[in-house]
Amino acid sequence: MMTLCAAALLAVLVGLGALERQRRDRAFAMVPIRIHVNGTRGKSTVTRLVAAALREAGVITLAKTTGTEARLILPDGAEEPVRRRSSPSIREQLWVLRRATRIGARALVVECMAIDPDLQRVSEHEMMRSTIGVITNVRHDHGDAMGTTIAEVATALGGTLPRRGVAVIGDPAGAGVLEQIAADNGDRVIRAWHTAPAHAFTDEPGWMRANVSTAIAVTRQLGIADEVARRGMRRARPDPGAATGWPAHVGARELPVIDATAANDPDSLATILGPRTTPHLFVFHHRADRPFRLRQFADAAPWSHPDDVVVLTGDRPDWLTWRRVKRGLGSQRGSVVPARRLADAVRRTITARPATSAIVCCGNTKGFNRDRFRTTVGEA
Repeated sequence: MMTLCAAALLAVLVGLGALERQRRDRAFAMVPIRIHVNGTRGKSTVTRLVAAALREAGVITLAKTTGTEARLILPDGAEEPVRRRSSPSIREQLWVLRRATRIGARALVVECMAIDPDLQRVSEHEMMRSTIGVITNVRHDHGDAMGTTIAEVATALGGTLPRRGVAVIGDPAGAGVLEQIAADNGDRVIRAWHTAPAHAFTDEPGWMRANVSTAIAVTRQLGIADEVARRGMRRARPDPGAATGWPAHVGARELPVIDATAANDPDSLATILGPRTTPHLFVFHHRADRPFRLRQFADAAPWSHPDDVVVLTGDRPDWLTWRRVKRGLGSQRGSVVPARRLADAVRRTITARPATSAIVCCGNTKGFNRDRFRTTVGEA
């Protein structure tokens, strides 16, 4: 009897699995344009730009971003938050694919939501089977999961490149590894820095040009004229985690605050800040479950100006990691401050160091209360 029950249960599970695959394969046929966007930085922004260009071209498009705040972007450009009853799971990608079929979408643009390399591969080859795979860039981040070298990170990210599709590579770093993966997959490779060089988009902020370059490289593969694509991209909403800024009053001074907490690696932060000759105050929001990130910042030291100051807040770092940060700073240029005292520490530092020209928030978005910081520091 037990054997019969077990056999029946197994048959039911096999049948459900087969039904799930049939539904998935039917969805693939109904949504012929499927774009999977991965990379270290810019995934959410490129997803939004490509989706906006498709909408402008008259293609019914559903998009999903999973950056700072997960969003569904509907065919009319309206947005819905992705509501979860439990922790995030890559099975969301199947749910989004089915949603696309229900609304009659012809294109689906999805940001990769996995960090683990195995899950990235499953997300692509079992759930998305993209027609165009995009790697925005390869930078040092999530070293505990994806590796500590550019080649290792590129290998991990390359797991979302399609089979017998188009691989759009946005940046030369790690491109050799990605091109080899694409060749093994039978993909046609598009190098965005050749086909749509970032320096051509001079009307965009410097940090945004590479994202536009990558998005244009994608839309050209879809036969969308550049003027149509750019018109749509200009109408795209910025991602909630995109770098933003505002002027703040600190005492009698007004100076800019740059919220770059979503730029989770030193290279991306340096791109946002650009060349500088004046000192900044860096507010680094630390997460105890992301110690590797703080170590990366400590080693790369984006606070390279001799008069830069670092105020670390959020979770208290372990002693060895904080020592690495302090090693590159003088004794008076680094401190750990709890969130409740952060605004006071910022005001004191600015008052004591009048040459400071900007406040830069960086490190981690999750857990950083930007609205509270904006209010308590003193928005101009």
